[in-house]
Amino acid sequence: MDLTESEERYIRDYVNTQSPDDDQAGLVQKIGSQRVLGRTHEIYDVHGASTRWWVVTDPTNLYLQTDFPKAEHALTFHIGLGVMMAERSRSELADEDEVHVPTSWRRYRQALQAMNEATEAEDYQAVGIKCRDALIAVAKEHADSEWVGEIAERPKAADFKGWASIFADRLTEGRMRSYMKALAEKTWDLAVWLQHNSNANEYDADLVLEATAHVLSSLGKLIRRHEDGEPERCPRCESYKLEEDIEEDDSREGFYESTVCGACNWRSEPTYTSWAEHFKDADLEGYLTGPGLGLCDRLHHDHDDSENPADSTLQKSPGAQR
Repeated sequence: MDLTESEERYIRDYVNTQSPDDDQAGLVQKIGSQRVLGRTHEIYDVHGASTRWWVVTDPTNLYLQTDFPKAEHALTFHIGLGVMMAERSRSELADEDEVHVPTSWRRYRQALQAMNEATEAEDYQAVGIKCRDALIAVAKEHADSEWVGEIAERPKAADFKGWASIFADRLTEGRMRSYMKALAEKTWDLAVWLQHNSNANEYDADLVLEATAHVLSSLGKLIRRHEDGEPERCPRCESYKLEEDIEEDDSREGFYESTVCGACNWRSEPTYTSWAEHFKDADLEGYLTGPGLGLCDRLHHDHDDSENPADSTLQKSPGAQR
């Protein structure tokens, strides 16, 4: 399959960060692309000096070909491990979405905790109460947000349906607006139903939990979309597959930065910045003690090892967050 220069460099650099100095990446070939459950996994065959790897993306991880003789085996393991970790991280939300619903998501975690400890009908009813509280919390979180604007008649603080309708009007249009209004209304009704259902069971509570999480995460995504604006498209082919490409100059005194289209290989005019200029007003002490998300880290594709042993098997790279 076609492999862009920036894509090849990223995969090569990723493998090199995971390999010893005497076993660096050589030939990099893209051999496939598989879309599973809405996520596209790119598959690469990478030859090292003494080892050979399958590299699978979203999130990016590598697998020894001696352990997985066929790429399909590595992909199956990759997806399966991802599903297991997703189940373990049910209470987690993408940072860029959770930042918009922190209070309501904390209450949702409380509902999950209640579910983990539930054994009787009244316990499952309590899950409904906590889900309802989480929905009310998201309304309170954004009642005075700038993007809400002026409201002729403000709903009561606990009127989730009223606030959800306003949020949908401000953040969406057309079919998406109708969907969000219906989703919010039905989820609220479901949570209240569970609260008063004296025959509630684990299946009822689990369904309400899933519905509540969907509403909260959807609102987080819509707020993020509103703040980020429409995504950029390639001026040549109108693809969304635009990537930042940063390459250090030969003198190592600065770097070139450009945008590359992964669909048609269009590249913007590169801009040059010296390291002296880049760090002129920077807080170097704060940068060095920070989480490693700056330009230097993207340039060299550094990857932090997780403290969780399971996470060391499925490592999350900057490329997985694009």
